[in-house]
Parts: sequence; C-alpha cells; structure tokens
Amino acid sequence: MSQILNETDEFWEQTHDFIQWLFPLAESSRLVRNAPILTDSEIKQIRESEIAQTNIQRSVIRSKKFLAGTTKWRSGYDHNHLRISRLIKSLRLLVSDGAAKGFKYLVAGELGDQIDGIYAESQKQWRLA
Repeated sequence: MSQILNETDEFWEQTHDFIQWLFPLAESSRLVRNAPILTDSEIKQIRESEIAQTNIQRSVIRSKKFLAGTTKWRSGYDHNHLRISRLIKSLRLLVSDGAAKGFKYLVAGELGDQIDGIYAESQKQWRLA
C-alpha cells in the first residue's frame, strides 16, 4: 500500500487497477476482475480495526492530493469520476456516512463553478454513492 501511496500523480492517472484495493467494496468491480469483494465479516473487521482505519485515511489523503494536483478530471467525463464514486461508496461502507459526505463536499469544493461542466451521470453517481 505504501508503494502506491508514494507513486506519482502520473502513475495514479495512468494506472487503473489499484484503486479497488485502496477502496474495496462489497460488490464486484466492473473493470478489474480480480478486485476484492468484501464480505460482511471483513467489513466489520475493517470498521473495527484501528490499523485499517488509519490506512483508509492515508489513502483518502493521497486521493485528495491527486485530485488537487490534476485538472483533467474537472470537466466532461473522465475515468477518475468512477474512482471518486468508488471512494465515496467505500468510505460509507468502511468508515461512516460523515466521511463519505465529507469527501463529496471536498470534490464539490475542488470543482467550484466547474461542477456544471461535469457529465451529469457522474454527478448523479456521486450523489447516490
């Protein structure tokens, strides 16, 4: 995990098969066949583990840094919109509703007036995540 968190923004932009491990879900990934699918027991363990929660927060901090440092995702449709949806869903599942809402607000704040240029389906997925 530390290796991924220390990678460059270029790596994060170009590599598409790591986000599923940083932010796992209880559903299969549409794009990465061998991505983890969490069980109820695993979700409970992650929610109760101080180490897991710390690692999730480290991943969130790196994701925020990536979004703040790149601009491609700020208009139209971009693959990072799917990552944002996954991250919000994972935070809701593994941390709390408040953490998920906080990340949504951060994304909206990063976009500011540019949010109107984001594909409507992406905005819908963020709201539903």
